[in-house]
Amino acid sequence: MLRIFFGTLTLAATVRLATPILIASVGSCFSHKIGTFNIAYECFMLFGAFFAAYGSWLTGSPAVGALCATLSGVVLAAVFGIFVFHLNANPMIVSIALNLGAWAVTTLLLTVIWGVRGTFISPDIISFKPLKLPIQGGLAYLGEIFGNHIILVYIAYVMVFVAAVLMYRTSFGLRIRGIGINSIAAETAGINVLRYKWAALIIMGASVGFSGAYLSLSGLNSFSENMTAGRGFIAFASTLVGDGNPLICGAIAVIFVYADALTLTLTSLGYPTQLTKMLPYLAVLLVLMVGGIRNIKNQSTI
Repeated sequence: MLRIFFGTLTLAATVRLATPILIASVGSCFSHKIGTFNIAYECFMLFGAFFAAYGSWLTGSPAVGALCATLSGVVLAAVFGIFVFHLNANPMIVSIALNLGAWAVTTLLLTVIWGVRGTFISPDIISFKPLKLPIQGGLAYLGEIFGNHIILVYIAYVMVFVAAVLMYRTSFGLRIRGIGINSIAAETAGINVLRYKWAALIIMGASVGFSGAYLSLSGLNSFSENMTAGRGFIAFASTLVGDGNPLICGAIAVIFVYADALTLTLTSLGYPTQLTKMLPYLAVLLVLMVGGIRNIKNQSTI
């Protein structure tokens, strides 16, 4: 069983599949900490996946595709911000509208641009190539887990630590957290609250849009309707449970994805799917239970 739970197949799949959720959840930590409610992750990620494929298809460059994905997230964040910050719209309603509209709009673009429904596969959508890191010798086990992924995978894990430093070791992060705790006090201290809310929202939009690039440029050379398949909501859940701490959110995202990767491994080995498909949900319940126990202990010490 140890080979199943800690085998290179399961762990390498975890490292790989966690990429879009890590990128999305880390970026969303900033909007969460500053107190901006937004659940339009599926929308941002799905548009990112589409425009990553479209940008790569147009230019033959996956880097340009990833840039297009990021820009699409920034544009959607701007739309959300205009409605919520300036028109005083309900953020829940705006988020739901964006999520519902994303599938329809990307499907329409899929039909208009490529003339197909469902899935568009083309060799002209150039994906990122795997990087073979020179990990050998006694570290061969780690090499099989970490040594053959596309660059977006490594960027995702670097982003976790960069976001943690930015959140807890800079004046920018201090002000983000301060506004989230008491925006009136922050404004009284001379901080431009609206400017920081916009900055946090743009970071969130760019990150979640960028995360969508992994879905279409990780070797599939394709775009499919509803390609995100709930990954945006998993990123949102990771952010909530981790309370906007990039390191904790990243760890929780990896736990969720590990359960999913373990499901794939057990299913391929012939274990009943009725049991293996329970694992991701059990992982969610376990994380929520641990988080609940932690909150109870914190309240009891106050």
